[in-house]
Amino acid sequence: MLILVLILCLATSLYVALRRKDSLSLYLLGMSLCNLIMLAGIIVYIAAIGGTAAQQRTLLFLFPSLQTWLHDLPIPLGKLGYLVAVGRSLFPLFVLQAALETTMISLVRRHLRTLRLLSFLFPVLSLVYYYPPVFRMVINGRLWLLPVMVNICFGWIVLYLAVAIALMFLEYRAHTFPAFKRNFRYVLLSVVSISALYLLYASKDPAQIYNMFVSEYIRLGISSYISPTLPALGWLMLGLCTVFFVALGSYNMVRYTQLNYDDERQDMILQRKFDTAGMGISVFVHGVKNQLLSSRVLHKKLSRALSAEPPDLAQARACALQLNELNEGMLRRMDELYRTVKNNAISLRPVPAAELAQAAVERFHGKYPGQPVEVELSTDRPVLADLGHLSEAVCNLLCNGYEAAVQAGREEPRVTLRIRAERMWTVVAVEDNGPGIPPEKRGRIFEPFFTSKNTNYNWGMGLYYVRKIVQSHLGKLRLESREGQGASFLIMLPVYDPRRKE
Repeated sequence: MLILVLILCLATSLYVALRRKDSLSLYLLGMSLCNLIMLAGIIVYIAAIGGTAAQQRTLLFLFPSLQTWLHDLPIPLGKLGYLVAVGRSLFPLFVLQAALETTMISLVRRHLRTLRLLSFLFPVLSLVYYYPPVFRMVINGRLWLLPVMVNICFGWIVLYLAVAIALMFLEYRAHTFPAFKRNFRYVLLSVVSISALYLLYASKDPAQIYNMFVSEYIRLGISSYISPTLPALGWLMLGLCTVFFVALGSYNMVRYTQLNYDDERQDMILQRKFDTAGMGISVFVHGVKNQLLSSRVLHKKLSRALSAEPPDLAQARACALQLNELNEGMLRRMDELYRTVKNNAISLRPVPAAELAQAAVERFHGKYPGQPVEVELSTDRPVLADLGHLSEAVCNLLCNGYEAAVQAGREEPRVTLRIRAERMWTVVAVEDNGPGIPPEKRGRIFEPFFTSKNTNYNWGMGLYYVRKIVQSHLGKLRLESREGQGASFLIMLPVYDPRRKE
């Protein structure tokens, strides 16, 4: 049963690595692979030696025929023991590398390359020590050294795991945005679960597989892999713990992957909908037709006002003003649609956060002069951006937030622009005090031509355009909303470090 559970864990890790294709998922795959190597070696060793209790046989082999087949495998104990040592020694290395990959502690990031290289020291030394010829050369005639080496080897393993989990926990605590915290929680729980499974079996020294000094292990209180001392209830609990940790780790790895998969799937859906020419042409023609019909009505009113005796100049001026507003609105919608469908070229350069905020607010005031925007800058790090395109995207979010608050009847419509550093991202957040976005609309608001506003004046291309601009900056666009409490759009841009040399 144990080997089947481990294969499930490995398959989950492989799925995560193929889906996400990033360094962290590869480290998770390495952890699962090391667990499988270590425990597979232990299972084959127990099958070869025999002498196990019935509960232990059920946990390890499930079927007696499997134990018999493993027993007949022509694998020398020296190679089998070293295989277990490889999995046992490399697992903490992958955990620590995963922690170094995720942490954004400035001291660690400054010395990241050095720390990565130093982390190989103890695993490499352990693999040299556990190599059977080297092990016998070191221990023969020096039995006093055996307990020392057992404690040292297990000690650095515990140290690596403790440091890695501490770094990841600090990283989890440092996240403030719910979306980031939720994503990283899956990673943390997955690592903790797989590490707990590893420690259930890594406390035993792999050299005992080919080491005949069993009395020294007994004196140290380290039971052998075939120890019958564990009662029936103990084997049951061990099996349940193994299944629990594998299931928990696999679930959290899949959830971690699902977030990225959902983004990719939504991108494909949005692109497919945008490429549906019939829908686009229909909405375009409908919007133009409505505005042209309104213009025709105003033109008739203007003609009547001018043909009257005497001419009704006040009515004529009112009609002319309305015609001008309709014309300007149509031009804005044309520009919006054109910006969205054309292939824009962007030019990225380091832009201070304050400059981005100022440009976006100036654009907003160009449309809504005199309306206040609360700006909060909690970082001075620059972003790599095309100032024109990105400030326009932020302005679009500010306008949407203000219009939502006005439409909700707020006495004081309020929009807030916050720019802050969030670990590996620079986050531009636009918040409003509008009605929020209902759950049934959250999955559609980024669709092209979707709008809840008057289609005479809005064709629903704004958020689709914002999403395209953010993606062209290698960023992500997130929505956090509670109905009745306003909405918050998060533009997540990768950290730009001018000190880093490519």
